[in-house]
Amino acid sequence: MYAAYRHLAKTINYRAKQFLEMVTMHGGVGAAQILLQRGRGTSDGFARLWEARMLQWSVEASVLKNKYEDLFTDEERDTARQRLEAHGFDVGSLVG
Repeated sequence: MYAAYRHLAKTINYRAKQFLEMVTMHGGVGAAQILLQRGRGTSDGFARLWEARMLQWSVEASVLKNKYEDLFTDEERDTARQRLEAHGFDVGSLVG
């Protein structure tokens, strides 16, 4: 998560201070679980990444990567998939 933060700060000048604080307080998995809670819409960060056409760097995209599969419930992964697909992102493009 920290690597993604640094990458986005550098490439699109996006510094998600609240997200960074959330990761520091709850860890990467905990922060992702909070952001994926049912009834919660997409975050401001998600919207910013969508506008920049960089949803592959979103928490939702990370949750769907095979290497993190065991860290999240099916419901959390479904929420991530639905959010990405609703914004035109090809979840089939995610690997790793």
